[in-house]
Amino acid sequence: IIQRPLNKKYDGLYPQWDSDNPIHIISHSQGGQTARLLEILLKQTFSDEDSPLLSNDYDGWIKSITTISTPHNGSTLVPIMLDVFPFAPNLAPWFGGIENNSLDKLYNFDLEHWGLEKGAGESANDYFKRLSNSNVSQSKNLCTWDLSPSGSAEFNAQYSTDENVYYFSFITFASIRKKNSVFHKPDSEMSLHLWPTSLLMGQNEDAPDSAWYENDGVVNSVSMSHPLGSKFAQFDGNPVTGTWQVVKRLNMDHQAVIGHGVSKKEHKDLFALYKNHCKRLYEL
Repeated sequence: IIQRPLNKKYDGLYPQWDSDNPIHIISHSQGGQTARLLEILLKQTFSDEDSPLLSNDYDGWIKSITTISTPHNGSTLVPIMLDVFPFAPNLAPWFGGIENNSLDKLYNFDLEHWGLEKGAGESANDYFKRLSNSNVSQSKNLCTWDLSPSGSAEFNAQYSTDENVYYFSFITFASIRKKNSVFHKPDSEMSLHLWPTSLLMGQNEDAPDSAWYENDGVVNSVSMSHPLGSKFAQFDGNPVTGTWQVVKRLNMDHQAVIGHGVSKKEHKDLFALYKNHCKRLYEL
C-alpha cells in the first residue's frame, strides 16, 4: 500500500514525546488493537524501512494502555457480517442512486493509501466496482481481518506485554441470557439500533463457546478483558505492570460507553468514571 499518500501528513500533538515523557493511551473498540500494534512498532526496528517510526527503537515511550470495549480476541460479529455483506459489491445498491457530490459529503471511505480515492465524475457504481476488483478486498490490512477471531489470534501470537507498561481494560455488556437457554438477547441497556447485531452474536452457534454469547451489540464481552496468552487479573486498586487489569464491567452498549445516546445522569457517571481513571493514571 502507499505509505505516504498525499494530504495524509499531520503535525504531532505532543512534540515532547520520548522515553522521558511517555504517554498514556486510552482507546475504545478497535483503538485498543491499534494501541497494541503501536506498542509493537515502537519497540521493533525494521532495517528495510526508512520511516522514523519503523527504522528506530522507541522503547519506553508508552506508560500505560487502557482499552474500553476492545475486541482483543476478535468479535464474532465480523464473520457474521461478512457472510451477509461479503464486500463492496453489496454496497453499490445502497449508494448507487446517490449523486457523486452527495456521496462525497455523506461519507469518505478514506482509502487513499490504496490509491482508491473516488475520482472526479466517477459514478458510485463504477467506484464500487473498482473497489471490489482491487487488492484491498483480499488484503489482511483491513479491520475485517484484524477484528475477526482468526485475525486477532494471528496478531496475539506476535504480541506480548511489556513488563514496564501498565495495562487496564473496561468490559461492556448489554445482553442477558434467555430463559432456559445459553443464548443471549439484548437487555434494557441495549440501544434499539444494536438489537439486530446483538441477537446475531447472542445466538451464533459458530462461536467458540457459550461464553461468547454475552455482548455489547458489537463486541463479545469475553473478548474485552485481555489478549489471550497475556497475563490478566481483576484490578484490586494497586496498579501493576506487565498484567492486563480488568477495572470494571459496565452494563452499557458499545456506543453508550463513550457517551452516545446516554441520559444526563449516565453522562455524569461516565465523566466521573473516566476522570477517576485519569487520576489513577496521573499517579502512576
